[in-house]
Amino acid sequence: MLDTLTSASIIIPVKDNDGSDNSPIIDRTIRTLCETHGGATAWEAKGYWVNQKGHLFEDDVMVIQSAMTKQEGNREALRELARGILSDTDQEAVFVSHAGGDVEIIE
Repeated sequence: MLDTLTSASIIIPVKDNDGSDNSPIIDRTIRTLCETHGGATAWEAKGYWVNQKGHLFEDDVMVIQSAMTKQEGNREALRELARGILSDTDQEAVFVSHAGGDVEIIE
C-alpha cells in the first residue's frame, strides 16, 4: 500500500534577528525540499509571537510547503532542515508543521 501524501511546512523569517537577509537560507530550503520531495511552494506571510515578557513581535516570513508522507524519516529530515536553519541564522527557534498536521518548534 502506498503512503498517502500530505503537506508539511517550515517557516523562515525574511530577515534575521540582526536584520540580515535570509534569502540564501530560504532559497537553500526550497532547493532541498525540491530535491528530496519533488517540489515546494512558498509564500510570504506575517508571523507573530510573544516572548516571556509579554512583548508581541511581528516578522515578515516565508512559509515553505512540500508534499510528503507521514513516515518518521520525513519528520526527522524536516527537523534536521530546521536545525540547519538555526545554525545559519540568529533565530531562537524554527516552526515546522509535519505531514499529518503535527507541529513542532525546533530550538
